[in-house]
Amino acid sequence: MEEVKNKIKYFAYVRKSTEGEERQALSIESQKDKVKEIHPHLDIVEVLEERHSAFKPYNRPSFEEMIRRIKLGEASGIIAWHPDRLSRNEIDASTITYLVRTGVIQDLKFGSYNFDNSPEGIMMLQLALSQSQYFSSKLGKDVKRGLEKKVSLGWLPGVAPEGYLNDMRLEKGQRTIMHDKKRFILLRKAFDLMLTGTYTAQEVLNKLNDEWNYKTRKKAKTGGNKLSRSVWYKMLSNPFYAGIIVYNNKESKGKHKPLISLDEFNRIQEILGLRGCKRRPQKHEFTYSGMFKCGSCGCGITAEHKTKYIRSTQEVKGYNYYHCTHKKKEMDCRQGSVEEKEITEEIVQKLEKLEMHPIFLEWALNYLDSQKNVEKIENKEIEINKDKRINELKDQLSGLTMMRVKNLIDDEEYLKEKLSLKKEIEKLGKVLDQKTKESDIIELTKDKFIFSAYAKKKFIKGDKLTKKEILTDLGSNQQINDKKVHIYLFKWLLPIYENVEIYNAKLARLEPAKIGLDYTKNRALNELRLSWLGDMDSNHD
Repeated sequence: MEEVKNKIKYFAYVRKSTEGEERQALSIESQKDKVKEIHPHLDIVEVLEERHSAFKPYNRPSFEEMIRRIKLGEASGIIAWHPDRLSRNEIDASTITYLVRTGVIQDLKFGSYNFDNSPEGIMMLQLALSQSQYFSSKLGKDVKRGLEKKVSLGWLPGVAPEGYLNDMRLEKGQRTIMHDKKRFILLRKAFDLMLTGTYTAQEVLNKLNDEWNYKTRKKAKTGGNKLSRSVWYKMLSNPFYAGIIVYNNKESKGKHKPLISLDEFNRIQEILGLRGCKRRPQKHEFTYSGMFKCGSCGCGITAEHKTKYIRSTQEVKGYNYYHCTHKKKEMDCRQGSVEEKEITEEIVQKLEKLEMHPIFLEWALNYLDSQKNVEKIENKEIEINKDKRINELKDQLSGLTMMRVKNLIDDEEYLKEKLSLKKEIEKLGKVLDQKTKESDIIELTKDKFIFSAYAKKKFIKGDKLTKKEILTDLGSNQQINDKKVHIYLFKWLLPIYENVEIYNAKLARLEPAKIGLDYTKNRALNELRLSWLGDMDSNHD
């Protein structure tokens, strides 16, 4: 049994996130050292590094890559420091335990936990993974509870706003907020100027920065920076300076020293054209704010929230609408508004045209892996030849120096030949760097294919930030014209966008799960694969 285990190939998986308690976990390098120290005789194919949290599934590229390669048979064992390095969520935990139970993963080894591949061992593994998920969930609730408790005590969680300081003398979690004496006086003077109503916010900011030499605290050792316009405007509308803490859209009285009174705060809001602290309009976060331009006049697209009374159900429903800002008065732009739901539906339709069949994705990734393996062999050969040539050139350089010492050549010839040899040595040093860049491009291409395959699902299930990120990765120059979304897709996406629908339809007719395979159908399937890889190759370029 021990002899069989020694034949197993392993992936060493090391992970460290900066979130929550994961900051206390062993560093990547420490985990690598422990793996080598505890399991020095195992056949480790590759050490895979991960710097993403395992709290949510489908969030770890290296983990997904490892599972895919294990299914392909590149390895059948995993080494990790602890089960919580592999998973902190139910989906990834079930993936690991299922592959162990079905024999795809033949062995698991941990540095701080013992596991044997038996019914009892699998049960203990499931308990360890479940415990990791429980600790992650519990930590999130504990942190949230701690922040809410801090607010109830009258203190704002996190970094204190400009003009205030966190009391670093106290322990983390118990730190209060005190006013920054150096900057508090200048800010009070600036707010007083605003209250006169004779200065604009920009004029006050200019005085603060240029005449009073105000510097932010963020870079105090180097003298700090000027207060930015965006920060200044946020300060003017932040009720914190009037002694009010806003947390989770709820207002409560803070224990910090107010910079201005509530009446003064309301007065500034009126000067700015806003309402007072107690009657500030509700803020709405719009999914596509700042993402689109008007296709007719080129102005920005803004969003607004509207409510509508539905008589049939006697409900009041809210709707988000997007429309042109019409800032270019000289242009007669007559573009109407479009509902957010309609924009989302159009984007989903575009993403549908990128959703390739899993078989095509597998072909593409396997092909790129094979290209990478070829490049590894080529790089090794190039490195050997390069080192050999560099040593020859160094010998020539040494011989050249001896010739000069013996006065066999003059200074002019010596310097000319020396410069020529050094240039060639430097040029050879850049050859492998270029090959490394080509390998990086292959990895980038793999990421793009994975994006194409899963963008639609991630977009539908994702939050506002995820939707914005996918829309940004999709293309540039996003416009709305005649209530239609127009996106100029990035060049690397075009071959997929134009062909994947056709290939998916062809594959559906040849899919082995639906029909039995014979020689003719096998040949047709192989021709389809070659055709797909041909188009994919041009996309790779």
